[in-house]
Amino acid sequence: MAGAELGYRYADSSIVDGVPGGPEYLFQNTGPAWPDAGLPYLWLSDGTPVQDRVPLFGFTLLRLTDRAESPPVEAAFRARGVPLQVVLIQGHTTRSVYGRDPVLVRPDLHVVWRGDQPPDDPSRLVAIAAGFGEGPIHRPS
Repeated sequence: MAGAELGYRYADSSIVDGVPGGPEYLFQNTGPAWPDAGLPYLWLSDGTPVQDRVPLFGFTLLRLTDRAESPPVEAAFRARGVPLQVVLIQGHTTRSVYGRDPVLVRPDLHVVWRGDQPPDDPSRLVAIAAGFGEGPIHRPS
């Protein structure tokens, strides 16, 4: 049943990257890294899976090349106080399989966002991803 878990995705979620549709559900996840789907499983040259590089706490921004731009996303996470770890994975085929660079991943290994350009509104991305909603946090007095 591992294929059912690895191929599961949250269709029509509020976190998308502007690309309609999604991969067909085939009880597996071999790419691309689609928002709201599990991170495709890939083995690195040292014999470990990419998933082993994702910490159990906070979000992870996978940078698959030196050219990936992530400062606006990193700053938005810091501004909200949401834990983010940036992990550089080089010299592997992850970029061709995942389809975009960088890739933002939740601790449960589901893709939040991916893009070849920074998002138009990084603070909105963080707010939605971290469960703050789309606007400022309002707390009762």
